[in-house]
Parts: sequence; structure tokens; C-alpha cells
Amino acid sequence: MCPDARRTRQPRTQKYEKAETSPSPRVDPAIRASSKKHPTSRILLGGWVTNPHLAFLLLLGTGLTTFRLEHHLRLMLLWLMMLVLVLVYAESGRLKANYTLLNLWRGALVGVVVSLPFFLFARDFFHATAARLYGVADLQVLIERAVFLVPLLEESFFRGMVQRERGLLDGALLFGLAQALYFITAVNVYPLVIATMALGMASLGLLYGYIYQRYGLTASIGCHVAANFVLFALPPLALAISALL
Repeated sequence: MCPDARRTRQPRTQKYEKAETSPSPRVDPAIRASSKKHPTSRILLGGWVTNPHLAFLLLLGTGLTTFRLEHHLRLMLLWLMMLVLVLVYAESGRLKANYTLLNLWRGALVGVVVSLPFFLFARDFFHATAARLYGVADLQVLIERAVFLVPLLEESFFRGMVQRERGLLDGALLFGLAQALYFITAVNVYPLVIATMALGMASLGLLYGYIYQRYGLTASIGCHVAANFVLFALPPLALAISALL
């Protein structure tokens, strides 16, 4: 064989060697089998996982079907449903909460500044509202629910889920409707109070939504925690302190 023939065959041999050593695009059978054994909720439930309107309808249905239950039990079921919806949504990987202490304090500072005037001029109203809204009169349980439990759940749902998928306005409006859902058992007695509360909370929802857009989910949680403390926990706390003095 002449040298020219050997030179012309060499590139073809190298091309075949590259093709034989290139990685296969096929998925590892073990990984495929594992995904079949452990399907995610996104696969099982479909696109509604990222549809906050359908999720809110489930929350609304829970509130309406538990209409005749005792208030504290009804609230527990509502918050439990909200927790389930947030956990299912979080599995899709779309719930983002990049924590920084600075943003947390930024949100908390805004919450205190905005809610403090309402505490100074409408303390009695929020004192009476707190017991009805959270279903307890005990100060310790009220603080646990109003300051630590509910803000985390509501911000994860209405900002981390609803606002992320549908925008600021939807997040604020559905947040206001949810507050009215808490009070719906008293709609025949206090309709004007419930409507005012829903509008006020929707306005706060706009504030929380702005903080979420600007600084993230942890900042909106901090803002919600601070506002709830000033509006709902501080009035009975101040009354208890004054009674001791």
C-alpha cells in the first residue's frame, strides 16, 4: 500500500474512534427506574401545581365546607390546607427564598413603620380583631399564631406562589379575600367590618408584594411578621403590661 493511501485512511479511522468513544445520550436505566418508582407531585397532579388560582379555589372550598365548625378548628384546617399547597408547589422548584439577614430586617422595619400609626390610633379595634381572626384569647398562643405561624404560611402562598405566577395585583387581592374567608362565619353580624378588613389587608398585601419584588420572600415575611406583631400582638401585650403596672 502506498504512503498516500495510508494518509487518506487515517482521518477516517480517527473519526470512527471519536464516534465510538463519545458519551451516549441515553439516560441511565437506574435513574429512569428510580424516577418511575418515585414520581413527583408535578407528574401526578399535572399543571395545576403551578396554577395559584386553582390552589386558591381549594383553599376557598376548605373555608366554605368547614363553615359550621368551631372557629379555631376551622382556622387549623385552612392553615393546614395552605401548608399542603405550599409544599406541593415547592416540590416543583419554583418557590424561591434566598435568605439574607439584611433583607429580613429591611422588611421588618417597613412593617413596623407602616403599622405603628394604626396601633396608635386604632388599638382597640385591632385588639378585638385579633382574638376573632386567630381564634384565641390567650396572649402566648396569639403571638405564636399571629407572629410566627401565619406570616410564614401566607407569604409563602400569596407571594412565593400566587404573586410569582400571576403578579402583584393577584397576590394582594387573593390575600385580602383570604382574610375575609377567616371571618366569613360572622358575615351576617359584621359585614361592614369584614369588608373593611378585606380591603385593608389587600392594601397590606400590596405592600408585602412590593417588598417581595424588591428584596425577596424573606423580606416580605419579615414585613408581615412585624406588622402582625404591632397590629395584633402588641395591643393585648400592652394591655397586659399596663395591668401589671
